[in-house]
Amino acid sequence: MPGSRLVVLVHGWSVTSTDTYGDLADRLEAEGRRDGGLDLDVRNIWLSKYVSFDDDVRMEDLSRAFEAAIRRELGQELDAGKRFICIAHSTGGPVIRDWWDRLYVQVPRSGRCPMSHLIMLAPPNFGSALAQLGKSRVGRIKAWTSGVEPGQRVLDWLELGSPEAWSLNRRWFEYTDSSTGTNPVYQFVLTGQSIDRSLYDHLNSYTGELGSDGVVRAASANLNATYVRLEQQKPTPIATGDSPRYEALGLKAGKPIASPRVAFALIPGRSHSGKEMGILRSIRAEPGDGHPTVEAILQCMRVDSGRAYAALCDRFAQQTETVQRAELVEKEVRLLPDRWFIHDPSSMVIFRVVDHRGYPVSTFDLKLIAGAEGDPNLLPKGFAIDRQANSKARENITYFFNAAVMHGSPEVVGDGGEVLRKTTEGAGMLGMEFTPHLTTGLVHFLPARLKATTKTLRAFVKPNETTMVEIVLQRVVRERVYRLTRERAPRDFKRGPDGPAVD
Repeated sequence: MPGSRLVVLVHGWSVTSTDTYGDLADRLEAEGRRDGGLDLDVRNIWLSKYVSFDDDVRMEDLSRAFEAAIRRELGQELDAGKRFICIAHSTGGPVIRDWWDRLYVQVPRSGRCPMSHLIMLAPPNFGSALAQLGKSRVGRIKAWTSGVEPGQRVLDWLELGSPEAWSLNRRWFEYTDSSTGTNPVYQFVLTGQSIDRSLYDHLNSYTGELGSDGVVRAASANLNATYVRLEQQKPTPIATGDSPRYEALGLKAGKPIASPRVAFALIPGRSHSGKEMGILRSIRAEPGDGHPTVEAILQCMRVDSGRAYAALCDRFAQQTETVQRAELVEKEVRLLPDRWFIHDPSSMVIFRVVDHRGYPVSTFDLKLIAGAEGDPNLLPKGFAIDRQANSKARENITYFFNAAVMHGSPEVVGDGGEVLRKTTEGAGMLGMEFTPHLTTGLVHFLPARLKATTKTLRAFVKPNETTMVEIVLQRVVRERVYRLTRERAPRDFKRGPDGPAVD
């Protein structure tokens, strides 16, 4: 039915004015009037105004307030059976995902989610490396904020490896295919990998990090992801006596779990923000300019069936490959010698370390190894881009890898034929050695090892994607923690042999 769908725009984080949407609302109205097939109610394009710069506001608060807002403003239309298309920029993406998960997946209010399409522009679904810098520093980064000091609770969610983001994304693997059924919710992720050099912060290299748009990594935006559980074998004694020693070197990998498929596209020439290159702010009101973000949004809006969604997933995958080939080499012309940048596909791996009772293990050394010999020296040069431990959950560590280097890549040449990088062979295999710091005492842990294999490399390092790896260690509890005695005479039991491990 013409004019049956509503549109709700949701801004990003630390925004204080609706001018952040630029001309998107006007552009959608113009496109809707020009193309009746979009099925838009151009009278009902709603602009969100939510507060993320208050320290007391949490993601859950935003979710519940969003539900109240749509019921207050759109309740009559929603009760009549209409559904809305949501276009969310940056942190707006996780906000709406949390709302959908919290109110319509975990505890369903009804069998029908009022949202039909969620189109996310540069969403930090798995977090942003910038979030750990702190309120004051992040508030000064033009690529992300407008000079407004952000709210601490939302900032905590956005930090790489945050428990809140881990929980939401872990549940994502348990979703059924939301693109099918009688009330489908179609999800789309559109993001860029270009850096607006005018917004580069010379005191913070993350704003120029390759594999990102200056704020959000492509792998972090992408909801196509993998979950792997590594479980340590049960301890076996290797020495006898009053306090026997144990060993449990093996880490057994469960079958990798793939997330539901999501339409993901790299948008050419787009950065996170800015009027010239920003994936949202660079949109102009006049139709027909071929703006790549608008063209992709319109393709998303036209999806009306599971078959159409699957076809768009395929087209977006081809587009992503095309964009990465075209944008592989960037040349920055300067007064000094020109600079070259190689925009390789990258990947994130988030490790979470817990014991078999579910308690976090926060002090350890994790060493990656490669090759049949399991040697860290066999890892290819330049494979590691970044490593960041979550400041509040030290058991969660995020690695950022150059996927092209890890898997091997052909020679890269500049426009003058100069060799910018020779052919790389890649790691071939990948594994890890895990050494907990607490290895003695009444409660302790044992070192563990995952043998380097090609299977692990393929599962952990996927171009433009994130892999969540949960490492489950055996919590070794010694007999001396709790003993019974029939001796009536007083006796100090502060010391003594620890005894064997108990189940």
